[in-house]
Amino acid sequence: MKRNIILLSITIAFILMITMLRSFVYSDKHDNIVDLEDEQKNANEKYITAQILSDESNFVYNLFEKNLAKSSNDELNQQASRIFIDNLTDIFKKLNITGVNVRPGKKYKKEKNTYIPYELEFNCDYTRFGRLLAELAASERIIKINEFKFLNTPDLVRRGSAVKKLPDAKITMEIVTITLNK
Repeated sequence: MKRNIILLSITIAFILMITMLRSFVYSDKHDNIVDLEDEQKNANEKYITAQILSDESNFVYNLFEKNLAKSSNDELNQQASRIFIDNLTDIFKKLNITGVNVRPGKKYKKEKNTYIPYELEFNCDYTRFGRLLAELAASERIIKINEFKFLNTPDLVRRGSAVKKLPDAKITMEIVTITLNK
C-alpha cells in the first residue's frame, strides 16, 4: 500500500510540475505564434502587391519607350506607319479576318502627341472581333478606338433557314495610334 501511495504522489507531483512548466514556458507562446502568422500573411500580401506593381510599371515603361518619338522626323510620327500597318495585317491574317480595307487618315497633333487615324473595314463574327480587340489592346503601340460599327442585318439570315452559323458581319472601325513626342 505504501508503494501505491508513493507512486500516486509521484504521479500527482509530475502532473503538477508539467502544468506549472507549461504555464510558465508556454503561457503566451500560442498568442505570439498567431500574431507572427498574421504578420507573415501581411508581409506576403505586401510582397505580392509590390511584384504586381513592378511588373505593371515595367509594362508601362516599355509601352512609353516604344511610343516615344525622339524627333519630329521619327518613323513613329510618319503618316501611315509601314510597321504598324504590317503588324495590323499580321493580326488580321492570324485571326482569319477577311475583306480587310485599311485607310490611313491625316495625322494631327494635339498638345505634344501625334495622332494618326486609320479607318478599317472588314468582315468577321463576334468571336473574332473580340479577339481582334484583345490583340489591339496587347499591341506595342498606344491605340485608341474612336468608334466601331457592327453591321449585321436580319436580311442576311431568314427565319426557318437551315443555317446554323450566322454569316460574318461587316465591321467598320476608326482607330488612332498615339505617338508621344519629347
